[in-house]
Amino acid sequence: MKEKIKLAQQLLAEKGHYQGGIDGIFGPNTLDAIHKVPGIDHGLPNSRKITMLIQMGAKEKGFDAGAVDGMWGPQTQFGFEELAFLMEHGRKRGSWRPEEMPAANRWPRQNSPEFYEFYGQRGQNLVSIDVPYELKIAWDLRYRARKITCHRKVAESLLTVLENVLQVYGENDIQALRLNHFGGCYNNRLMRGGTQWSTHSWGMAVDFDPDRNRLTWGRDKAAFAHPRYDEWWRCWEEEGWVSLGRRRNFDWMHIQAAEV
Repeated sequence: MKEKIKLAQQLLAEKGHYQGGIDGIFGPNTLDAIHKVPGIDHGLPNSRKITMLIQMGAKEKGFDAGAVDGMWGPQTQFGFEELAFLMEHGRKRGSWRPEEMPAANRWPRQNSPEFYEFYGQRGQNLVSIDVPYELKIAWDLRYRARKITCHRKVAESLLTVLENVLQVYGENDIQALRLNHFGGCYNNRLMRGGTQWSTHSWGMAVDFDPDRNRLTWGRDKAAFAHPRYDEWWRCWEEEGWVSLGRRRNFDWMHIQAAEV
């Protein structure tokens, strides 16, 4: 939370609302400065006010941090990381993510004619599946889920993967390794930091444990790069699902039923 408050203080100082130190400590001066920003709901908890300010700041700088609603999720995390980089270095992060990537195997290649023919229109052909173990919602661990909304053409395969994960790891190791920290499936949005539609928009991509497998992290930092997750990846890859972490060494949280 301290890093979020520091970034909020920087944004407030940039606007001329805040004169205190950039120390990550939420005090009366920070609160007074936040209340000078139009659009911040004074009745919200302070943590949501900070989140709204970061979402607003990211939007103003040209980063998609999702809706300005004070709710922290993967899209806001992306906006936060890009905004923090800009504020620290005085420039936007370089283009590290290619929009076109070569292809390989079972599922149709992402953004190819075969992909659009196979999956159809974004947001259509969705079904809900009952998952074999309880999922924790990654951006608010107080909430749980036993269903995933996904494209009907991947539903059976996705269920097979999760059943195999349960068989291999068991519920105790699933908890310990945070294989149940669910970051979402269907979400009709653009790629974070890109100009094309995310594979989440078709409901054939899933994210897990985004907090420890962040978008720009490579093998040196991402939890899912550790050998203890080799069986996790075997479960996915036996069904042909593709990890951008394993293939391209970024976005280790993300797994999709499309070649890259």
